[in-house]
Amino acid sequence: MRVLWLWILSGIVVWPVHSTIATVGDKPIDVMLSDMLFLILPIAYPFIRSKPTPAQCAAAKGPIRWYSLIPTLALIFVIFVTAEAAIGLGLSGETVRIFSAFKLAKPVGFVLLGLLLGSWSDPLEFIDIFSRSFAVIVGLTFFFTITDPSFPLGEWGKYLFQFELSGYPNTPMTFYGVLVPLMIAAADTSRSRAIRLIGWGLAGAATLIILGSMSRSSAMALFFGTVIYLATTGRRAFLVGCFMFISVLSIVGFGLFSALQETQVVEVLTERIQHRVERSTEQDDPSSGRYEIWQFTLELCAERPIFGFLFESFSRYTGDVDTPHQQYLEVLYKCGGLGLLLYSWILISCLTITRRLLRLTLPGSPNWHRLHAMFAMMIAVMLGNLTQPNLTYSLTGNMVFLLFGCLCSSRAVVSVSQVAGPAIHRLQPPVPIPQRRVAA
Repeated sequence: MRVLWLWILSGIVVWPVHSTIATVGDKPIDVMLSDMLFLILPIAYPFIRSKPTPAQCAAAKGPIRWYSLIPTLALIFVIFVTAEAAIGLGLSGETVRIFSAFKLAKPVGFVLLGLLLGSWSDPLEFIDIFSRSFAVIVGLTFFFTITDPSFPLGEWGKYLFQFELSGYPNTPMTFYGVLVPLMIAAADTSRSRAIRLIGWGLAGAATLIILGSMSRSSAMALFFGTVIYLATTGRRAFLVGCFMFISVLSIVGFGLFSALQETQVVEVLTERIQHRVERSTEQDDPSSGRYEIWQFTLELCAERPIFGFLFESFSRYTGDVDTPHQQYLEVLYKCGGLGLLLYSWILISCLTITRRLLRLTLPGSPNWHRLHAMFAMMIAVMLGNLTQPNLTYSLTGNMVFLLFGCLCSSRAVVSVSQVAGPAIHRLQPPVPIPQRRVAA
């Protein structure tokens, strides 16, 4: 029953479809299923609660205490944002500022939920189950992509069953891209050869979906996250092999393209690619207008560098554009340099805790792979934030802060110190058995 509930919670967090429940001004209020975790987690408590055994606690390689920095910073950030929005409301009477502040602070609050979840149950076990839940979502998305009547001419990865993915293409494809390292880690640590092959196959399916969606920021997050995970887990030779394989595949693909360029499928795909390239390079600007928006945002923030614009609508100064299209500039605009300092401190601390736990983990163990995947995922998220506010969107923000909140629990110290025998023997190179010489 406990594992079943962990699967249910994982499915709630990974479900990439939203529902619009209301509007504030001209802004819709979209709710993800993961937003309901505040209500669902207390209900799940009796079913997921477990305690480490005395033997497991005795095997811990470090002090069994929770990592208080990230939850403390998250709480301070939420209070700071709430205070700024309240001041903005008092000065202007605009309730939309409260909604904007809630949208930014709410994902950060998931650190506290993750801390509870990681205290009640094994946090690394939950991360592994979450990775497998994501693999199921990738498989379903790929299935509905290739069975769409318009495939391969339609929009790849846009629908799951009959539902459109939230914020398609950039938001869900970035969500998929940053989670590929976790999915590969789940495959690497599986005892079943078939599961490992399926996991790597689904990683390839996720790559095809992301590339087919034509989302550049998502492709960048996928590339850096996967390369960092493979490099840090010692697969440098495998990376070289992958690049060689991609090079050969590109040559073969170019040959097939030349041979089939008169067909309707190739013509439509060529038009899609040309349209995407033209849109990206219009007016000699590969950023699709983001450079100008970023420059204007910096000029605005220079006027109020400390506390920002107290969540005043960004479109009031830009017309149709309602976001700076960058996570860090959005935080800087809304709540100033102090808010950006707190926010950046939280993100950097998430990287710090993975390195801290890795020092307690046996190299080559399943938890070692999972922690490296978490580190790679966070790097991918932080790089993706340079082109869009990924963590403001509930789909990615809720997930990232929940998982790193799990790692803040004292239970994580106990969990990473454990060794799973069968997986260790497979992941580490075999030790040669010394041969005895027999006298003639």
